[in-house]
Amino acid sequence: MANNVHLAAKDTRNGNGHFAPALFQEPPDLRGFLRDWAYDAENNVRRVRAARGRQFVLVRQPMGLEQYEVDGRPDGLRPYGMDSALDFHLSRFTAAKRLGSADAFRLARADCAELCEESLMVYRRALVFLFLKDWTRAARDAAWNLKLFGLVKRSAALEEDQQELEGWRPGLTQMNALAQAMIHLERGQDGQALAIALAGIPEFQSQSTFRGDDGKGLSGALHRTWRHLLAHPPDLHRHEEAVFRREGDFWRIVYQGQVAYIKATRGLHCLACLLRRPGQECHVTDFIAHCQESPAAIQNADPEAPPCRSGDPFGGCEVLDPRAKGEYRRRVQELRAELELAESNNDPDRAARAREEMDAIAQQLSSAVGLNGRDRRIGCPAERARSAVSKRIKEAIHRIGKELPALGHHLAARVRTGYFCAYHPHPDYPVHWTF
Repeated sequence: MANNVHLAAKDTRNGNGHFAPALFQEPPDLRGFLRDWAYDAENNVRRVRAARGRQFVLVRQPMGLEQYEVDGRPDGLRPYGMDSALDFHLSRFTAAKRLGSADAFRLARADCAELCEESLMVYRRALVFLFLKDWTRAARDAAWNLKLFGLVKRSAALEEDQQELEGWRPGLTQMNALAQAMIHLERGQDGQALAIALAGIPEFQSQSTFRGDDGKGLSGALHRTWRHLLAHPPDLHRHEEAVFRREGDFWRIVYQGQVAYIKATRGLHCLACLLRRPGQECHVTDFIAHCQESPAAIQNADPEAPPCRSGDPFGGCEVLDPRAKGEYRRRVQELRAELELAESNNDPDRAARAREEMDAIAQQLSSAVGLNGRDRRIGCPAERARSAVSKRIKEAIHRIGKELPALGHHLAARVRTGYFCAYHPHPDYPVHWTF
């Protein structure tokens, strides 16, 4: 969104990907708008026609003007020499598909941040078009954003980027459905309008919604939805606040603007301990000790204190002793040599037998080795603690995911359990938790 009062020049990016201004007509003097157009929240949008038929929209704000191009990117820029950053990344994806590497196509963190900013601009312009009752352009911008969400969901390299925009999807879906329904309503196609509203606007799930006592039926219900949407637009902006705080018998959890209250469990206590110390490993026996203390033990723990004991003996017996593991390694080396010989002699049966035995050995070794290659032990307190704590943490993440899906995905990807548990947020996507 352009925050100054000048017409945005049609810009392009140079070979390094940066914006390079291109010559355009002299921008008009908009001081007259500021002088003669006092701010009025009920009448603060105007469509303006410039030289050569070019149109843009002005939004009067208390301290100035916002300006949107009617067509193309709202700020008038041409990133990478294309109409939008979305067009550029879609062209990259199309090229990857032609080369047969669509599954390997990924959007980097910087790509997703660029698309997110562009999405916010287009969303704000869609709200302006809704105010103007320009249903066609409002539907166009909402559908454009939904396409952008789909690309990010499919191709973002980070799980956090895949989920960030998904919280915006319901609001944009409703906006798109409202605009599409209004288009059909004005054409006299009430059946199509109702079908679209039922599919995309939650309030229309019950037919009683559009049987208002004002006698206007479907038209009245759609206009009420329109007025409500303008008064209470979807909250689409990037939220930095993240809260994980114990309040009585519940935990108050805030993530990406969404709030949930979840009844306290030991799994949530353990999870809070991990979130307080990102990147640090905690031994499972420390969780057991914490959970046996008062419920506020983890909540009030000193973040600067030594995180957890790391020298506790595991106790119990190893699933595989060193001699057994050495014999397995030697047998794997023999099988690899046998497999190479079978493949060179074109003997598929012998090769299949070698692979089958190698798979069986790998399965046995994986059951005997825990996190970071540590030996798993049976019949010992540490093993019982590992099983109990892992189960509690995973159940807590599952419960959180039901209320806050984006946070559930984040924790499932970034929390590791085992004898040593840890929370490892991505370095390019840190979460600053408040406790």
